[in-house]
Amino acid sequence: MINQKYLFTFLALAVLVVLGLSQSPKTQEKMRHVAYEVSTPALSFFSKIKGFFTRVDSGLQTLQEAQAEAIKLREENARLQTEINLLHDLSKENDRLREMLGFKTDSLFKLLPCRVISRDPSSWWNSVQINRGWYDDKNLEKDMPVVSPRGVIGKTSVVNDRYTEVLLIVDENCKIAASIQGSNAQGIVVGDSNYQEGRPRARMKFIDRAANIAVGELVYTSGLGGVFPQGLLIGTVAEVPKLKDTTAAGLYQEAIIDPAVDLRQLDELFIIIGAK
Repeated sequence: MINQKYLFTFLALAVLVVLGLSQSPKTQEKMRHVAYEVSTPALSFFSKIKGFFTRVDSGLQTLQEAQAEAIKLREENARLQTEINLLHDLSKENDRLREMLGFKTDSLFKLLPCRVISRDPSSWWNSVQINRGWYDDKNLEKDMPVVSPRGVIGKTSVVNDRYTEVLLIVDENCKIAASIQGSNAQGIVVGDSNYQEGRPRARMKFIDRAANIAVGELVYTSGLGGVFPQGLLIGTVAEVPKLKDTTAAGLYQEAIIDPAVDLRQLDELFIIIGAK
């Protein structure tokens, strides 16, 4: 509500105006002077009111502009983050393809490139399907080594015209003749069904009881058995269980093997068709 002081001022002005209409010019001039002095505080008050609302309106416009700018910056940040993620993915893919190309060029074997196209959740750690069949290479058949630049993946199992099933090295039915680099101990690597923390392992069996095996030693294919050529990396010795005289007549020991390749993420692979 308007202050009573200013209300009385307006009433006084109204009375002066009414009275002034009936007075002489000289008297009217004096009354105008008095009216000016009386109305000055009221005019100043309304001027301040106007200035206040002007500043409020200006402030609201500035706030709206700031909010619009913030929204614009968030959208720009999201767009840039998407581009960064895309460039990162492209860089990783480029590095992977360079690695694949270098491996194929330097390999002593004839390699058939392939890509994983299917993986059944119910047999996730047992097998994958790749996009190659005997239609792509007439020499493709069962029990051919499947590798990546990082090491052994497994071997071909069921071969069709357009696709092939690959048995992974952590499957119990995949057996690879192997040797341990440091001790040169020989044995057979087979899949271990006891998967730990989502990372499957293999088990090297029939190792001579007297062999001195150390954790961290590398395990390679030995070339025996006629399926896998010699010198392909299988994995690393992760654990050497204590000997038990009650198992296998105490003649052998075993080693737990961590595969060299991360079998959780398989994309581009190679099938070894033969020697170059």
